[in-house]
Amino acid sequence: MSPRPARQRTHLAALAVLGLGLLGCAVGAILDAPGFFRAWLCGFLFWLGVPLAGVALVLVHDLSGGAWMTTARPALGAAVATMPLATLAGIPAFVGLGALYGWVHAPPGLANTWYLNSGGFVARYAAYVVLWNLLAAFALWAPRGRATPIAPALSWLSGVGLVLLAFSTSFAAIDWMLSVEPSFWSSIFPMIAGAGWFVTGLALVLLVIALALPEIVDARNHMADLAAILFAAVAVDAYLEFMQFVIVWEGNLAREIPWYLPRLSGGWRAVLWLSGGLGCGVPALVLLWAPSRRRRAAVAAACLLVLLGRAADKTWLVLPAYAPPPWWLVAVAMLALGGGMVLLFNAALRRHDALLAMRPFAWGSRHG
Repeated sequence: MSPRPARQRTHLAALAVLGLGLLGCAVGAILDAPGFFRAWLCGFLFWLGVPLAGVALVLVHDLSGGAWMTTARPALGAAVATMPLATLAGIPAFVGLGALYGWVHAPPGLANTWYLNSGGFVARYAAYVVLWNLLAAFALWAPRGRATPIAPALSWLSGVGLVLLAFSTSFAAIDWMLSVEPSFWSSIFPMIAGAGWFVTGLALVLLVIALALPEIVDARNHMADLAAILFAAVAVDAYLEFMQFVIVWEGNLAREIPWYLPRLSGGWRAVLWLSGGLGCGVPALVLLWAPSRRRRAAVAAACLLVLLGRAADKTWLVLPAYAPPPWWLVAVAMLALGGGMVLLFNAALRRHDALLAMRPFAWGSRHG
């Protein structure tokens, strides 16, 4: 069966979601501008994981190889193609910089104003946008086959790209999430943020693969390989977050404990259970069992739960620092940006279909 009708339905649904989301965001920005900036920040931080994980996986494959790329290449390419929108989507949030970060007004006693200042923040954001889009261009257009990595003579570029990606995402996590409450510091937090972004992007790519698995001999094996990678990534993410909590609990320092107190009480406790239990524990149990990694329905359900958990995690990391959050604004911000991301993702997959029509022995054929 041709995927075109499904793609057309997805296109129309994404347009509808984008329109409704933007309308809701416009109303929210008028009624509650600070709430809109905070809600949009959560949406930006969630969807950014899609292209970041796509770039990371392409660069990793350049260095390690793996047959799974035969099946993953189209979806990974579509994920990487969303990088311009995902990176520039921070602008609507950062217009309200003063509503997001208390250090904009330099409260007394803040020692690191040499780093936490508006000029430096904007300059670093621009550097991240340029660097990540250059890496995305390299991941999309560097000479490599559909199933084969880049030529060994050029693999050093992929290695350098991975190092740059790791360092830049670490500083971005400090800028955009950790500095919401600058009195709190955790050296493991950038790794937590990076793992969360990787899990988000891989879960979306694997969801697309599970919903439209090509009928070739090894495709189900490739899906199982990617599901195993997702299981490992979810486990690492959970381990890092738990270790940060244990270290803070054992240290029992006055500058660290207040960061956790609101996040472990009230409604935020339920969000934590949604993120850690339903969005991490359940998918891990599903993906731990080898036979379930070969079942499309099981893999798709696990990916959906992971995505729900990562969205909840972004709100849990950011919003407790502010007044009670406008949940309806968080929902419409997630939907608005998600609609735009799906449109770009879908368009990239359509371009891949057109390329297949011109290349009879490309991915998806009986020789794939």
